[in-house]
Amino acid sequence: MQLLILRHAQAEPMIGDDAARQLTERGRAQVAQVCDMRADELAQVRAIWASPFVRTQQTAQIVAERLGLPVITQRLLIGDTPPQQVLDALQQAERESGNWPLLLVSHQPLVGSLVNGLCGSDGEHPMGTSSLACLSAEVWASGCANLDWLQHAE
Repeated sequence: MQLLILRHAQAEPMIGDDAARQLTERGRAQVAQVCDMRADELAQVRAIWASPFVRTQQTAQIVAERLGLPVITQRLLIGDTPPQQVLDALQQAERESGNWPLLLVSHQPLVGSLVNGLCGSDGEHPMGTSSLACLSAEVWASGCANLDWLQHAE
């Protein structure tokens, strides 16, 4: 089973409410570029979960428009959620639905913790803005996944 993890694209500087930050034009272009580079792999996605923050919703919407899928807002995907809560939700989703591969759109430090934790690597796989990782596993637990590929924006 595959899980794709996308960090939101470049956002405007933080002035005030972090949750309200919007993507920059460069950020929009970067996520579109990553989508183009991994179009075949993204075409397999059956569900998109995204943090409620504006920049992640905008990032997820760029992908969703290409795939013809809705964006499902998941509060647990904000950046400071303990990774185990996300793993628990993934295990539940695996039991309850056939919506795999699943794409998560979220923030640091959560995306880095998920990718590196699931792969059992110690920060080996950096997740910059618009970075997209594809992992495979039989079970979503720490150290139980393989990194199939990691695509960074140019």
